Amino acid sequence: MDGFLITADVVDMGRFDVPADHLPAEGIDPATFGPGTGTVDVGDLTTTFDAFDLDGDGIVDSRVVAPDNDAAAIVVVSDFDGDGAADRVTMVESDGDFAAWECHRDTHGALVWDRIDSGTV
Repeated sequence: MDGFLITADVVDMGRFDVPADHLPAEGIDPATFGPGTGTVDVGDLTTTFDAFDLDGDGIVDSRVVAPDNDAAAIVVVSDFDGDGAADRVTMVESDGDFAAWECHRDTHGALVWDRIDSGTV
């Protein structure tokens, strides 16, 4: 996996506006995250030092957040298509449990999160 810290010469300065009703990445709780969570706002990938290029294409697409609730987890949110909303969410809890989720649209156009991996580190 290629990754790098955000630096002034590799930041993609584009940013899409995300409606206020989207869940901020800092609000993710592993205990309640699931298929019907809805859209997760990745946040600003252009000004934070916790952002990196997870897929190795040279565009900053992911960041690490510590939720602002009592979830005791580290969360990696990734926006691979650049629309401001997370396409993948990976959570690692303080006890070592982890879960990775990807979103897609169902046949009716509703956003659905599918757990693609889970276990203990």
